[in-house]
Amino acid sequence: MTTLWHACERFLGQARTLTLELDSARYSAPHANCFGGSIGGHIRHCLEHFEQFRAGLESGDIDYDARQRGTPEESDPARATDRLGELAEWFARQEEDGGIAPNRPVRVRVDCGTGSECREGSTVGRELQFLVSHTVHHFAIIAIMCEAQGIRVSPDFGIAPSTLKHQRSLAESA
Repeated sequence: MTTLWHACERFLGQARTLTLELDSARYSAPHANCFGGSIGGHIRHCLEHFEQFRAGLESGDIDYDARQRGTPEESDPARATDRLGELAEWFARQEEDGGIAPNRPVRVRVDCGTGSECREGSTVGRELQFLVSHTVHHFAIIAIMCEAQGIRVSPDFGIAPSTLKHQRSLAESA
């Protein structure tokens, strides 16, 4: 049975596969149709969300806004590849060890945009779900950026697992 730990590992692996195929120029090229963002910027953004999740588990306080931003992993695909691999291994170990209980409570810090911060209750499982959903949506943007540069990605890259399942059921019934 696939768990959310495994799903996170799989997405990190997909990102790693992509970073292995890209040179620095294509990886860091800004895309006007994506608000000037780059493939590397989106990879770094997702990677740091996974890292903030992992870092927050020890204290029980997860702060996705505490990302470093602008790190070398945004422009250097080799650096991103290394970090993605290390994180994928960590998520794989959680899968193998049974992971941290999905119902374990955590608190998530959120910048409310009002000059104050909010801390909301959540669970490990809910935050793993967030990571999956968040990553799929950024991967969809990355897929558009890749297409604009003539870079081929896996047909399931940036598509939600539920959408893939629906597409398979349609193909089977046709």
